[in-house]
Amino acid sequence: MKKIKTAVAAAVLAGVALTAAPADAVAEPMHCTSPIWGGEYLCGAEYGQPGIAEYAYRDGRRQAFVIGTDHAVWTRSSSASGKKGAWSSLGGYLVGGVGIVASDMGAGQFEVGARGTDGGLWSRVHTTDGSWSAWRRIA
Repeated sequence: MKKIKTAVAAAVLAGVALTAAPADAVAEPMHCTSPIWGGEYLCGAEYGQPGIAEYAYRDGRRQAFVIGTDHAVWTRSSSASGKKGAWSSLGGYLVGGVGIVASDMGAGQFEVGARGTDGGLWSRVHTTDGSWSAWRRIA
């Protein structure tokens, strides 16, 4: 199961792999703003375009994830009617785009992940009670 999960995670984030470049050639990531979700976040190149991932709950709610300009994962949810809550930080310091690593784990449980500064894939699980697990390296 872990090999399948790792393969899925790698496929989800395949477009956000880091490339080696001389230190003086490292470009500042682009900053984007979503017309739907608002907020400023990192996008383009290793952060993906448009740089935002979404999870859709079965009851019609949605949740967005981005890498903020502070390199942390930020999330914002909306009700089934579209009313949005505030952005909140899930922490971390990530250097690649965020993605849904595993979904439909049951009763609103899913996993988000992104590349860490060590090049590894790091993730957090949204549990059935609505809380978040700690960050852990999965690949």
